[in-house]
Amino acid sequence: MKKLFKRTFAVFTAVALLTGCNSGSSSPAKSRDVKITVMVDNLGDTSYNDGIVQELRQSEERYKSSDEFNLFVNVFEMQTGTENEQAEMELAFQDDSELIIIANQRAFPILEPAAAHFPEKNFVLIDMEATGANIFSAIFNPNEAAYLCGFLAAKMSETGIIGIVIGQDIPALHDFAVGYIQGASAADLNCKVIVSTVGNFYDAEIGYELAEKQFERGADICFSVAGGAGLGCIKAASDLGYYVIGVDIDQAEHVEPELKGAIITSCLKNFDMLIAAVLDEYLADNLNFGGARRFGLKEGAVGIARNQNYFSMVPAEIQAEIDEIEEKISSGDVRVRSAYEMTQTEIDDLFRSVRP
Repeated sequence: MKKLFKRTFAVFTAVALLTGCNSGSSSPAKSRDVKITVMVDNLGDTSYNDGIVQELRQSEERYKSSDEFNLFVNVFEMQTGTENEQAEMELAFQDDSELIIIANQRAFPILEPAAAHFPEKNFVLIDMEATGANIFSAIFNPNEAAYLCGFLAAKMSETGIIGIVIGQDIPALHDFAVGYIQGASAADLNCKVIVSTVGNFYDAEIGYELAEKQFERGADICFSVAGGAGLGCIKAASDLGYYVIGVDIDQAEHVEPELKGAIITSCLKNFDMLIAAVLDEYLADNLNFGGARRFGLKEGAVGIARNQNYFSMVPAEIQAEIDEIEEKISSGDVRVRSAYEMTQTEIDDLFRSVRP
């Protein structure tokens, strides 16, 4: 018995010492797991949806080195336009994620009642604004970056006519058009702007047709603000020998190589900045749920792509003018009007006033 006790005690002591050594050398357990669901549609658009998902995946990697949190991102791709759309949205809301990020316009109508039904969850709405104690609205100011794009397009245009193709007639996209027109008018008071609407964010064939019609009417630069449908605008510009301005991410870095040369720049939404700010504040318990915040040039949330195409295609004097205007917008010396502060009648009147 004594021998057995000694052997048992020796084994116990060795295990205890080994455990103590291991616990001292390994990193401590993280305080909690954080599961996030992001609701998007039309992945593969090389634009809005892809940009958001890419930055959330990068946030997952960034927080792997954190001592406090394990971040898990569930991407929920909506099957828009189907009979099961409503049921799919309800399933996403019922997921066990504590934070639901909504970057899908289709989910907006049921967000407020869903947020009230799930008070234990938190919701971040991107580029839309809703009310609710557990809803935070994070809104880009694309009108400010679009102003730079409009100024650039008008300065580069040889015909005095430029175009913009938007995915849908909604405030988030009207904001691009309003800023674009203001920038174009600042560069050339007589510049004409054609505004066309696809009706969705995925039909590249219609995007191609609309851009083609704009070129036939005299436009020589088209601003594509239509997600996946905008890929058709890029192809039309490439096929027909015109310029196009991309949207949301640096599209020249993501499209097929044969299309890259048509993209003079892109109107950027810097998802890395916005998503990092929102996640950091959420995890620090500092996000102002029940409120909204706008992110623009001053915050580094929007801008234009200054890439090889931009530096080689845009004359240096125009680049200098754009740099100066960007500084003035950031400082508040130049104020860009937003579609969110205009009535639909005012927006329609603006579009008509610059129509060729």
